[in-house]
Amino acid sequence: MNILLVSAEYAPLAKVGGLADAVAGLAGALAARGHDVRVVLPAYGAIVDRAAEAGFRPAGGPPLALRTGTVFRRAAWLERPRATRGPRLYLLDAPEVFAGDIYDRAGGPPLALERAALLAQAALLLPQRLGWPVDIVHAHDAHAALVPVCRRLWFDAAVLPEAAISVLTIHNLAHQEIHPLDALAALGLPATALAYPGLLEFHGLANLMKGAIVAADTVNTVSPTYATETVAGAEFGCGLEGALAARGAAYRGILNGADYRSWNPRADRALPAPFSAAAIAGREHCRVALRRELGLVDVAPGRLLCGFVGRLVAQKGVELLLPLLERLAEDGLGFALLGSGDGALEERLRALADAHPGSIAFVRGFDDALARRIYGGSDLFLMPSLFEPCGLGQMYALRYGAAPIVRRTGGLADTVVDAALPDGDGFVFDDARPDALLAALRRAEALWSDRSGWAALQQRGMRRLFDWDRSAADYELMYTQAAVAGQAAGRGGHVRG
Repeated sequence: MNILLVSAEYAPLAKVGGLADAVAGLAGALAARGHDVRVVLPAYGAIVDRAAEAGFRPAGGPPLALRTGTVFRRAAWLERPRATRGPRLYLLDAPEVFAGDIYDRAGGPPLALERAALLAQAALLLPQRLGWPVDIVHAHDAHAALVPVCRRLWFDAAVLPEAAISVLTIHNLAHQEIHPLDALAALGLPATALAYPGLLEFHGLANLMKGAIVAADTVNTVSPTYATETVAGAEFGCGLEGALAARGAAYRGILNGADYRSWNPRADRALPAPFSAAAIAGREHCRVALRRELGLVDVAPGRLLCGFVGRLVAQKGVELLLPLLERLAEDGLGFALLGSGDGALEERLRALADAHPGSIAFVRGFDDALARRIYGGSDLFLMPSLFEPCGLGQMYALRYGAAPIVRRTGGLADTVVDAALPDGDGFVFDDARPDALLAALRRAEALWSDRSGWAALQQRGMRRLFDWDRSAADYELMYTQAAVAGQAAGRGGHVRG
């Protein structure tokens, strides 16, 4: 198949969170399975220098003239020679619009909308520029959501083959890009798309994610449980549960994978010592080194060391942990915490770390190498999310030998098996309350005292496999089924094998 992926992030070139890893992982796995994969990504001002260092150069051909309402923007493509059979990456270079960082809020909502509109138009024009008959046009999350909308409204067989299937993957339904109707009208979108029951109309506003859910030939999210949760009600559906439920069999969950070429404790240069499930001895060296690095001198060798890596936002359940930290530190447990986000949460963690410097270490920001050392040196990995579409942290923690403590939601429910079960590899709790998290921690302490039981739990986790090849096979099936459905509905739908 010829597959075009469109995203606001792509690792390692433009990365804020898990979206970048997921899109890069899927693209690589699809290419490894023999597909011709191209990826479209904005050339943000913040990454242009890195792109040049990575070998990106202006592509041939005339510049693009892209219109948003009455405004024309000139743009060009940057590309680099492909040395392997992997994905080919195209950067959309429009400095007036993509100056600044990946999610630059300096220009406010109008800038976000213009970015989304230019990205969608350019991506849909690229196959014609390349003389490349695309089979699948695959948009990722709200920032690329205008791709299936514009495909439905404007782009026909004159630009894309009639058979081209449009796909939307929802990585986090909480991010929808909702804007005033007149802001969308200024982009030149048809009035029928903005008036009820048009593609984009949403309770008197315009919702890019809603438009893509309705317009795409098929829709998925990044874990089976999150797919079920998002159609069950407003708590996880975020107001779009009805639109998703209306898609029926054309909406499903496909679990993300982990890139074990990068996340491999046997070869990870960020770790002070290598280890694996078959040769675990180096892990104790990582544990001792982490305590030394973060000054956790009050954590006795026989007490649990708990790690956290993530954004400090309500979604991640940090407020479930905060009321427990002081009591647990006084009990002798240690905490290695890395993250940034909500200023109030950062300040509370900083105060707790200052009050208990030998037991609680908090590092503000994100440091990839330190994150890896936390995975490789912690006994437990805390992920008490209120909701989690998929999550990658628990997958990394399992591979690095840190037993996850997770709430039973979304992808966490699909990837972590509670220690009470014969094949358990972590600790799962249900209620979003501090006492429920505390009970899971106390269960972990009890098993920790059984060294052979803990070793067996750790071994099961380190041998779990969530590879992208499995996920890519599921995406292939979704593409094929969407093509067959489109053909039956008279919309074409043939794809190359």
